[in-house]
Amino acid sequence: MEAITIESIKCADTRSIHESYVFPAQLNNHQMQFGGETLRILDANAGLAGVKFVPGNLSFVTAGYDHIQFLSPAKANDILTCISYVTGCEGRAIEVFTKFLTTDIKTKEVKVAFIAFCTLIVTNTIDEIHFPKLVAESEEEKYLLATYKERLKVRRVELDDNKTTISHLSLK
Repeated sequence: MEAITIESIKCADTRSIHESYVFPAQLNNHQMQFGGETLRILDANAGLAGVKFVPGNLSFVTAGYDHIQFLSPAKANDILTCISYVTGCEGRAIEVFTKFLTTDIKTKEVKVAFIAFCTLIVTNTIDEIHFPKLVAESEEEKYLLATYKERLKVRRVELDDNKTTISHLSLK
């Protein structure tokens, strides 16, 4: 079966949104949502944004997260909104930006609770990969697409640093 080639795609068309209510059972001992729960939602939502971006003949895995920042706690009775979308791609790698917003159900105040960038790696051979051109529309999307290459440079340095660290790790 011939793969369908998409030449361009809007960031908004890769958007994945997860909404949930923060229940007391999801809280840690500081009465904030447990970080592991946040990361579980992040991984699923970022993966879904990747699925919306890549052609159906490609598969991918999560390679890493960076620029992770817990900015404001999600508390019991908050509405939690997780928004992910693709913000860059090169070679085999796809970058997905995710932000978590909290909405206080009493005051309706909305805060940015968490941000992160996820790197997905396509597992197909490089000659099978044809990423569509990303099109930014909002100011947020334009900023994130414009700064992708700088984040990519930082990731490459960090990967080299990781190789050095790993070479010094004990296997016991």
